Amino acid sequence: MNRKNLTAAVLAGLAGVAGIAGTAQAVNINPDGTGQVLLYPYYTTNDGNQTLISVVNTTDQAKAVKVRFLEGFNSREVLDFNLYMSREDVWVAALADSSAFGAAAGVPHLFTNDSSCTVPYLYEMASTAPGLQAFLNFAYAGDNNDGGPESIARAAEGYVEMIEMGTLVDDGEYDFATAVTHGSDRMPADCAALTTAWTEVVNDLEGSGIWVQESQDDVGLPDQAETGTSRNSGGLFGGAAIVNADNGTMFSYDAKAIQGFNKGDTGLHFRPGTIYPSLESGDELTAYVFFGVPQNQAVPVTYSDYSVDAVSAVFMHDFIMNEYVVAPSLNAGTEWVINFPTKNFYVDPDRMTLAGIEWPTTGDCSDDPPEDAAPCDNFARQPFTELFGAVDGDDQALCEVVSIQTWDREEQTFEPTDPDSPVIPPVVSPSVPPEFGCDDFGNCPTFFQLCNEVNVLRFGDESVFGTPVIEGDSLLVEVSDEFTSGWGRINLTENTRIDQMRTDSEGLVGMPVTGFAAYEFENGFLDGGSVKANYGGLFGHKASVRSSSVAAWPQD
Repeated sequence: MNRKNLTAAVLAGLAGVAGIAGTAQAVNINPDGTGQVLLYPYYTTNDGNQTLISVVNTTDQAKAVKVRFLEGFNSREVLDFNLYMSREDVWVAALADSSAFGAAAGVPHLFTNDSSCTVPYLYEMASTAPGLQAFLNFAYAGDNNDGGPESIARAAEGYVEMIEMGTLVDDGEYDFATAVTHGSDRMPADCAALTTAWTEVVNDLEGSGIWVQESQDDVGLPDQAETGTSRNSGGLFGGAAIVNADNGTMFSYDAKAIQGFNKGDTGLHFRPGTIYPSLESGDELTAYVFFGVPQNQAVPVTYSDYSVDAVSAVFMHDFIMNEYVVAPSLNAGTEWVINFPTKNFYVDPDRMTLAGIEWPTTGDCSDDPPEDAAPCDNFARQPFTELFGAVDGDDQALCEVVSIQTWDREEQTFEPTDPDSPVIPPVVSPSVPPEFGCDDFGNCPTFFQLCNEVNVLRFGDESVFGTPVIEGDSLLVEVSDEFTSGWGRINLTENTRIDQMRTDSEGLVGMPVTGFAAYEFENGFLDGGSVKANYGGLFGHKASVRSSSVAAWPQD
């Protein structure tokens, strides 16, 4: 769909009631919270925090689910495995620093005492405790370094993907659905059957498990297996809670649920330890995007090449908005988590290559270019503008330039009353020099860069999640202004480096984004006792959607 057609679809209301009812036939975010794909926008094990994760299978079918933990700088995997859930099953796990398990601090771990089947079977494995597995830095360290920090500390903050790989069925020879079903003893019948199916015997393919054999044959995709699996049926929901026992706080949220991701007959069942399935593995190129006032329509937007573009479309926003509180009397702190859940498919050349995505280049990028050839330059894919780790001639980071404007609770913002009036806009660190000042309406935004897949904006001086500096780099961006409470709006639309609007290939404005604001208040100790009266709250970002051809600017 080109921009003209998209505009026509919005204005004519082509979706209508029938279109909204048909959203299950295309990629969409389910407002009711269940789907085939779950995105948990943030986890952390820093500063005494532990993150609790849950996923629920609401259907009467057993399921195969890819569980993937990705670090926050560039979405490199730090742990993934296959989860096999029985019907109406729940799987839970905790993420915590190694110090929580009596070991030296500094290594994030997953711990689970849930008996649901996984491959490898985490419930039974570990040298120190059942279900204990350290995060790994192989995907971004050594030969795989992407320009970011290499230490394991990088894995302590990030986000989680869960992708349904298919439903499990019994076929008489391989009864995998029965194998994962819990009995009266609260244990699955035969998790070993799934491990055996994925067990490889070196130099003996016929002696290997059935799923290994299928993953290495010439039929279907590499690393994919089909025996005992059928098409995805959705019905997953999940949530997370970031708990700090020392502070007495808990911040909980629901995972974002995506429907219509894949409709293949045999699902997306891939070998553990691979990057598949990913958000590029779906078979749907159309997304339903909801345009708010004044259109109030769900509009189909179709992409020509890559299914991840349809996933990105349902997260595309031109502005995100939320509140903040930094009142000193409450020792209040606010942090906004800003997650670009598909960014690595647009800015990481290694990831794009593995996913089979052709990334933009100029010059001669062949292995042996002629001497007079123009040098090879690589570029990010729309709507992003800079590759991860890009720097300018002064070795300064080149990232996505955005702007923020803040208001207090009485709608006051930093507006000049006359041309000579001193204006003190929000101060952001790290920042970029503003390329222009206030606009014609007197709005004075502050420009800064968002460099990572997960970004943490801290308002004021008080920390909420304890995001550290790692090897001179950090997910943290600090914001300060003269207001102690109010709201802010981040403009994701303008690419100030080249002075043009930031759009995807079909004209949706902004970037694919999700996240939340977390507030923490400290009220001292209760009645002089030893228990802190701390409080916390978490609130999802609000946002707007716009096409580059449709006037849908937010209204002040």
